[in-house]
Amino acid sequence: MDLGLKGKNAAITGSSQGIGHAIAGSLADEGCNVALSARNQDRLDQAVKEMEAKGVKAVGILVDLSSEDGCKKFIDDAVDALGSLDILVNNVGGMIPGTLDSLDEATWATVLNLNLMSFVYTTKAAVPHLRNSSAGRVLNVSGVTGKQLLPGALTTTIPNTAIHGFAKVMAEQLGKDGITVNTICPGFTNTESWGPRAESMAKMRGVTPDQVRDGVSAQTFLGRWAEPQEIGDAAAWIVSEKNSYQTGTVVEVCGGFTKYI
Repeated sequence: MDLGLKGKNAAITGSSQGIGHAIAGSLADEGCNVALSARNQDRLDQAVKEMEAKGVKAVGILVDLSSEDGCKKFIDDAVDALGSLDILVNNVGGMIPGTLDSLDEATWATVLNLNLMSFVYTTKAAVPHLRNSSAGRVLNVSGVTGKQLLPGALTTTIPNTAIHGFAKVMAEQLGKDGITVNTICPGFTNTESWGPRAESMAKMRGVTPDQVRDGVSAQTFLGRWAEPQEIGDAAAWIVSEKNSYQTGTVVEVCGGFTKYI
């Protein structure tokens, strides 16, 4: 199926590796030009080469998205390089395991600035450009911790639930401009970053990292973790022209991890 993404321009935050990289790859596979962001130049350069090998225009922007200035720089540089903007994917962020007692003020500032406020500031910077698109799309990447309790995931539970609320508000405000705003909620995915996360969670629970991973698998209907491309392909559909009447929703791609009705 042609998703109508060929020739579109997308900006994806946190996209040199992991889920952001997979989303960028799935968009590029559909002919979408991509602007990538990261804080590591070597990883960013490699990611750009991988996207260019798919036959699209790709640009890497080295930027810190923990401030409004950084978020605006990313969007401005992306538009300068690609010429316009049709799609914004807010993906940057990650889990810092901890409890109410163990997490200090500096850690909370880092968590909220990167995992939540980067979504707000990048969207703010992107909206004027998205209004010029015939099919403007915003996709926020949160996670199952925004939908279901996961002990030890306090630093993603709070931002993710806020992201869901932010997306709903933006969907209402931007609907008149023909811009859809949705959230994808990936389940546990085989990315590089989950190595140290599993180790930290195992230490907190007094078990091994393999036991943490096996325990997660056992809680899904499919009995396994997701592969990054499975998340990327779902994201590509959500931001495509074929998906023109879905907005303000949270789409769970979690293998059946969440169990509520």
